[in-house]
Amino acid sequence: MKRANKRSGRRSKATASGHNHLLKAIGGRESVPEAIAHQLIQLIMDGKYKAGDRLPSEPELCRLFRVGRGAVREALKALAVTGMVRVDRGRGTLVGKRSEFLVAQLRLGLRAGAELQSLIEARQLIEVELAGLAANRAKRDDIHTMQCCLERMAQCKGAPQENPFLEADVEFHFAIAQAARNPILTQCMTLIRSLLHEWISVTWSKMGVTDNSLSEHSAICEAIQHRDSTAAREAMLSHLAASKQRLMSVKRKEQADQTEAAG
Repeated sequence: MKRANKRSGRRSKATASGHNHLLKAIGGRESVPEAIAHQLIQLIMDGKYKAGDRLPSEPELCRLFRVGRGAVREALKALAVTGMVRVDRGRGTLVGKRSEFLVAQLRLGLRAGAELQSLIEARQLIEVELAGLAANRAKRDDIHTMQCCLERMAQCKGAPQENPFLEADVEFHFAIAQAARNPILTQCMTLIRSLLHEWISVTWSKMGVTDNSLSEHSAICEAIQHRDSTAAREAMLSHLAASKQRLMSVKRKEQADQTEAAG
């Protein structure tokens, strides 16, 4: 029994020491929960904890930070509100997808259905610049990720379900954002694409995967691969303009159908 306790103690110390090089002592002008939250946010944004990773348990965080359980819980609740973490019963606190960071509460501040034109304009401004930056900064792995997304999108042509295509589409644009190496613009793009997801889904359900859509994405990837920032911006602008036209076409048809049904 004593040997088992000793081994258990060593495991506990080893687990704690594994995080000690990441976490810093709490102090300064911030409240204790704020300081804990800020450290965890920095670790997540730096990639120390990735999407799906489990954070240390509440008791372990208490030991590591040398604080009470209430402070740890407040910090984790704050991160949950931002979408950075989620609590999974039986698994603990897991890091969320970056595509969900800051989206939920920002969505609450926008009027549903009244912001479509504003969102389209914002997307054009941000994603065009991201494409240009990506052409200058993309690494080989970034371009490989984009090409894999294009292959998955092509495989979805004629598929009865939209989700695989939408996932590949979203990942393609996030791969561009990652390649641009500008985390602030990436977060802005995250919010915009999440808010537009509903309309993108509607467009797909009405029109499916078009040859034009695939060729537009391919042109963007090719320009980035060739390090041509001007061509990358132009290709992205052209794609977004065409996407807008497809979306507006669907919305006009929906409105016409509703008018006809009402009449």
